Amino acid sequence: MEITLKEDSSLGLESYVDLGFNSEEELELEISKLIKIRPEFENNLN
Repeated sequence: MEITLKEDSSLGLESYVDLGFNSEEELELEISKLIKIRPEFENNLN
């Protein structure tokens, strides 16, 4: 049996490079797309 070491990480501690983005701004843009309110629900808020 082979024992492997596993490095535990916590969500939110990875850098933008570790997450696959070229810059922090690129990461923030993608996050803003994910949290944007969809247009069909935006009309119900007013």
